[in-house]
Amino acid sequence: MKIEKLNVEHSNYIKEHYPISHLCAKVLSAADMEDKEIQELLSIPKLSDPFSAKGMKEVADRIYQAKIQKEKVLVCGDYDADGICSTAILVDALRKYGVTCGFYIPNRFKEGYGLHVDTVHMAYEKGYRLLITVDNGVKAFDALKEAKRLGIEVIITDHHAMEEELDCLYLLHPFHMGDAFSTLSGAGVALEISRALLPEIKEHVVLACVAAIADVMELRKETRAIVKLGIQYLKQGVCKPIQMLAKDRYPQWDEVLIAYQIVPKLNVIGRLADMANANNAVRYLLLTDYEEIQKVSHQITDLNEKRKKMSDAMVETAKSLIHDEYPFQLLFHDSFHEGIVGLVAGKLAQERNQPVMIAAKAENGFKGSIRSMGLLDLTTFFDGCKEELSSYGGHKAAAGIGFSFDKKQEVQDYVNKKMEGITFENELCYKVIPILENEITQKEVESLSMLAPFGNGFEEPLFLLENLKVTSPKRMGNGKHLKWVLNDAIDIVYFNCEKEAQYLSSASSLSFIANLRINSFMGRKKINIFVAEAF
Repeated sequence: MKIEKLNVEHSNYIKEHYPISHLCAKVLSAADMEDKEIQELLSIPKLSDPFSAKGMKEVADRIYQAKIQKEKVLVCGDYDADGICSTAILVDALRKYGVTCGFYIPNRFKEGYGLHVDTVHMAYEKGYRLLITVDNGVKAFDALKEAKRLGIEVIITDHHAMEEELDCLYLLHPFHMGDAFSTLSGAGVALEISRALLPEIKEHVVLACVAAIADVMELRKETRAIVKLGIQYLKQGVCKPIQMLAKDRYPQWDEVLIAYQIVPKLNVIGRLADMANANNAVRYLLLTDYEEIQKVSHQITDLNEKRKKMSDAMVETAKSLIHDEYPFQLLFHDSFHEGIVGLVAGKLAQERNQPVMIAAKAENGFKGSIRSMGLLDLTTFFDGCKEELSSYGGHKAAAGIGFSFDKKQEVQDYVNKKMEGITFENELCYKVIPILENEITQKEVESLSMLAPFGNGFEEPLFLLENLKVTSPKRMGNGKHLKWVLNDAIDIVYFNCEKEAQYLSSASSLSFIANLRINSFMGRKKINIFVAEAF
């Protein structure tokens, strides 16, 4: 473990110029933000004019034409949380706008990601002459070619990396829409279309907020405003289908609750495509009947519990296959489930701080998922062996990959050769803000919420508390977790520390790297120090 103490020397300047607390000023100083960035961070969230996005007028005009001419429009989505939310937003917006609209999300296992030639044929046979993709489309070269041959127009809305020009009617993409929109997820783009057609619909903002957190989008510019507003609306009780997925009776809505309670439940329907249909997730998000929402939400929660058990088993199997000498782990096993490979790859990549690919056996070859922890740029890493791959796509830190059974050795050889001479520092480095015990007051910790939401581009701050006097902690969760009571107002909680528990339990003073949060229970507030490391 390495510790880098962040520079907070500008905190006094920041506190003098902005109406914020001592602790907030330290956080902003540590983040090394310019005045313009601080102003954006602290400002009241306000969404941009959707028509200031390049390409929006043309898209809105074409949708208006479809409305006037009574054309049928098909929204073509994706099976992850962003794709499901994107589809629900655009379908609801089009229907409210007066457009006859259907939607289709492909089966993850049988069809795979993106717009397919078969989908184009299906749409043509059902009388659709305008397709709009959401959260996909930039790789749909064959489908676009077939659509053009059949006389079907296609509007692509996507946020994934593009490799070449697309032969479509219009392209609406954050890379081209303008700087304010550059951080949008797929659902963020769908939200802008909704706002161009109709007055703001709060439910759509909530869905775009959930999608941005699900896709770990950078929380700056328009996306920051979407997430801040979305959380505000959730606190108002907006969007019952999302509300019902929270297991708390009175959920304390924030980005953490969304990431851990909502996103997995939306993702599970697409992940377990052999047990559920992602199109039903869109139908769920469009429900308005309370009893029906309640019934389906329980079904989704039960499916997610099943997924958790499957994930835990896969993680243990994957760990048994690891070879420490390789800086990039390529792990294959007959028992791996295709829909969960990304979760397991992410967990192991985070634990080991190295790139990991988990590959499952599919009908025609291996289907895998890669997580790189930002150590490698996955948009370009496999450029030298694309001919060996049947599918590939994603972001810098996460990608999906497919290749036939007979290409396994070639892919392994390519990765091993490419990684020659590349090593990663497996020792975690914590970037921390040093503070003293007397700085931890309820008012100061509560003030940190004004900097929220935290996430990609502005992570929740880690604080360093050195040499705190502690008394014997209470063991929780069958000895897996520890809890110290620092005083009447402060608890220190360290989850999953079973290996260190004996040493930590006997220490009279400890240093902690931790997040600071307020815990409210039965009307009483306490400060919780959530520990990442104790030593």
